[in-house]
Amino acid sequence: MKITSPSSGQSIQAGEKIVIKYVMQPLILKGASLGYAKSLKINFHKRTGNQKEGLLENIYPKCPVAAQDNKYKSYSYSWTVPANTPPGSYAFDFVELVQLRRSQITVSETVKVNIVD
Repeated sequence: MKITSPSSGQSIQAGEKIVIKYVMQPLILKGASLGYAKSLKINFHKRTGNQKEGLLENIYPKCPVAAQDNKYKSYSYSWTVPANTPPGSYAFDFVELVQLRRSQITVSETVKVNIVD
């Protein structure tokens, strides 16, 4: 999976609508199967430095993760930042459950954003 929006370090205003966009890679890439995503959820949380302080909202608990055999597949979701969110450092947390040949792994990627006035 590749996250295309939001970008790291992006400034967002409280109450603003933001488009969350990600791209799923093909199931077979360059003649090899690297596994597939079983589930994906997106969380929004406050942060201090590189530490998560607390989950504010589970934005999208069951994102679509269907991939195609030989094409990239993109998904997007619009979400409005709560209007009462105070300025500061926040992050979107993408948590993906990936099925490999014999095991499953959980992959987490964090995109840091700033809420401004």
